[in-house]
Order: sequence, then C-alpha cells, then structure tokens
Amino acid sequence: MSYINTTNLIPIPLEIDNNHKDYSIAIAIIVLGIVASLVVFVRLAYRYSTKRLGIDDYAMIPAVMFYIAWTAMAAYFNLHSGIGKPIEEITYGEFIIFFKGIFVAAWMYPLMSASIRVSILLFYRRIFAKGYLFYSSTIWILLALQGAYVIAFEIIPGFSCHPIADAWDPVNRITNCSDLYINATEALYSTSLAFDVILLIFPIYAISRLQMPLKKRLGVFVIFILGAAAGIVAAYKLRIFVYETTHWEPTDPSWWNFEAAAYNLPQYNDYGKTFWIPSQVEPTVAMIGTSLPALLQLYASASLQFSKICSHHDRKRVQQWWLKCIRQRQSEI
Repeated sequence: MSYINTTNLIPIPLEIDNNHKDYSIAIAIIVLGIVASLVVFVRLAYRYSTKRLGIDDYAMIPAVMFYIAWTAMAAYFNLHSGIGKPIEEITYGEFIIFFKGIFVAAWMYPLMSASIRVSILLFYRRIFAKGYLFYSSTIWILLALQGAYVIAFEIIPGFSCHPIADAWDPVNRITNCSDLYINATEALYSTSLAFDVILLIFPIYAISRLQMPLKKRLGVFVIFILGAAAGIVAAYKLRIFVYETTHWEPTDPSWWNFEAAAYNLPQYNDYGKTFWIPSQVEPTVAMIGTSLPALLQLYASASLQFSKICSHHDRKRVQQWWLKCIRQRQSEI
C-alpha cells in the first residue's frame, strides 16, 4: 500500500467514542467459546467419572486451555479495537490495537490448532491403530508434523517486520514490513487446511471395514466427519484471506475521504466477519466434534438410567394398583 496525500482529508478523532459500536462479533466469539468449553468439560468429567480417560482426553486439556486463551484474546481485541465502528470514529490507538490483534492471532493460532489436532490424532490412534501398522505409523508421522508446524509458524512472523513492533504501527508497517507476513499467513492457513483434510478422510477406510450394518457405519462416519469438519471453515477462511490481500476496493464509498485510508485496510470493518468469526468457528467445530463420541456415550448412559427409573416407577404403580384391587375385593367379600 502506498502513501496517500492526507491534505483536506477528515482527520482521525482523538477521543474514543463507542456510541455507534457494534458488539455482535465480540458477543458471538464469547458465546461460541463458552459453548465449546462447556462441551469439552462435560466430556472430560464424564470420562473421568467412568474411569475411561484416555491419552486423547489428557491431550484435550491443554487444547481447551489454548482455546480459552484464544477466545479471551479474540474477544479483547474485538472489544477494544475499532471493529464495528464507523471509520470516522476510530482513533489511532484503536488502529494499533487492531493490528496487534492480527499479529497475536498469527502467533496463537498454530499452538491452538495443533493442540486440537493432536487430541484428534490420539483419539484415532486409540480407535484405529491397534493391529494396523499403516495407521499407527501414519498417526506418529502426523503427530511429528504438528510439532514442526508449530515451530515453523511461531518463528516466521518474527521476521516479517524490522523492528517487530512496527507490525502493529499503522504508519511504519507500510514501509518496514515485508510481504513475508502475508505469504506466511497464507501458508499457515493452507497447511492447516491440508491437515484438516487428512483428518477428514483418514478414518474412512477403517470405518468401512467395521463389522456392523451400513446404517450404523454411516452414523459412526458422520461423528468422525464432524470432529474434523473444521477443514470446511478453514477452506472458507483461506479463500477470504487470499481474496482480501489481492482486492483493495473499499466497501464504503466514502473511505477515501478519511485520513485513516492512508495506512489502513479498506476491508477494516469486514474483519470481524471475514477473519475473527471464521477463526473462532473453526476450532469451536473441532472441539465440539471431537467430543461427540463421549457425549453420545453419556447420552446413552443417561437414557438407560432414565429408562430404568421409569420402569421401576411403572412397576411400583402397577403393584400399588394390584394391591388396591385385592383390598377392595377383600372388603366386598
């Protein structure tokens, strides 16, 4: 992006004004975070109470911690940056917070996404790897690649700007940051999508060999698909990112009347819907999907207990009715 002559343009305001701010993005992020976290906690509590905790459950503990930290980070930056406000009400400090959020997200995303995939892979190992050398070897390779993925994408963003603090400076980032950040982010999303696709198709062959009716096999397959369905959201996020880094047309026709247009993204106010919501939905779907097997077990167990209670209650009512009939008959005699 090149400099724009700011003469006669509407200046950036000096004081924060949130009277016209839209909080829907932050609220959606918080709600999704709470729902997914509660689902995981229920899963872990059920597995612990039934003494069925597996290595995949232990791996989910750091995953949900990273997810909660991600949710708190995403909510904070959406609440305190200018996202959801008209361009004429966004201060310079809010622009700085916005760019800080983008940078912190690029640093936290590899840790969170890899930790969730590790839990899914360990679940696959528990279910499919026994007796299948190919599956076991493939899972270990994918686990090792998660480590390489985290190391690579934790280091790369640090080389995108010199000094690094310019990554969130609205003016200096134009001249002191290279295209490495954009290219690295595109590579990050592409790699994540590739891993998600692998997780999506990995169990297909094993499930097809299960000795059970086709209807039940399809049901099992749907459960695993939901656990790895984050790839669908990842594909959408990658498509949006590529589009917005190559198309700079503002959605607001009056954008170029403001001084902020000299150093900011024309899609600034779309970032809540095009970046933050997909980035929150992706891990949310993965967290809930990978917890479904435990939740279905909990549902089946609760249904069985409820049936037993109802059956006992019905038997007791029948017995009471029968005794009443006998006593009534005896009184008549």
